[in-house]
Parts: sequence; structure tokens; C-alpha cells
Amino acid sequence: MSKNRRQQRRSPNRRPGTPGSAPRAPRPASSRRPAPAPAPRQGWRAGLERVSYPLLVRLTSAPKWLLGVVTAGVLLGGLLAPRPWAPLLLTLVVAFLTWLLVLAWPRLEPTSRTIRAGVIGALLAIVIAQSVGAL
Repeated sequence: MSKNRRQQRRSPNRRPGTPGSAPRAPRPASSRRPAPAPAPRQGWRAGLERVSYPLLVRLTSAPKWLLGVVTAGVLLGGLLAPRPWAPLLLTLVVAFLTWLLVLAWPRLEPTSRTIRAGVIGALLAIVIAQSVGAL
């Protein structure tokens, strides 16, 4: 092979090497001081976020498939269980999905909000139908 061949240039989107391989200069617009902490939020939403944080950390540290399997199992159990248990199991699923929707609400787009609220509404209708014996 010839040594006269030109080396291919690295693309700008390429990941950097190992941390100790080359020193990186700080970005010109950034400062070394951390940004000031945002003002603490108050109200019911801030309280819900504060209480939910440890549980969300546990949920995200669990295997990704586990949450889906457990939720689907409880949902399927609620749809197939006899009358006294079905509304209770479905209410657990509705409460869990509502909790996630409330936490995610500010970051969701309007179409996502509508779809998720519609799913929760449909499940709530099933819970009501199960509890009155219509299903």
C-alpha cells in the first residue's frame, strides 16, 4: 500500500476517543460555574414529583421488559378475572397510567396527550362496566 494516499477526514459527528486520549478545551460560550439552581416549585404537582422520584428511579433501574409484562399481566387479569377482582385490577392499571400521564404532561405534545388520555378513558369505561356488571 502506498503511504502517499490521503487519510480520510473524520466526520464532525464522530464520538470522541477515550477520556484520557486527548485533552479537550472547554467550549468558548460555556463557563465553569454551574448554572444557578431553578427556584423550587410549589404546589401539588411539585409535591407529586418529589414523592414520585424514588419510585421512578426504581422503575427505571428495573429491566425494561419487566414493567410492560407486569402491566400487561395485571390488565389481562383485570379483563379475565371474575367480578369482584376485575374492577380492582383494572383500577390499578388506570391509576398507574394516570400517574405516568400526570408526570409526563408538560413534556407531551397535544396529540400524545389526547391519545394517552383516550386510552385511560377507555380503560375507565371498562372499569365502570365491570363494576356494574355490564361486561
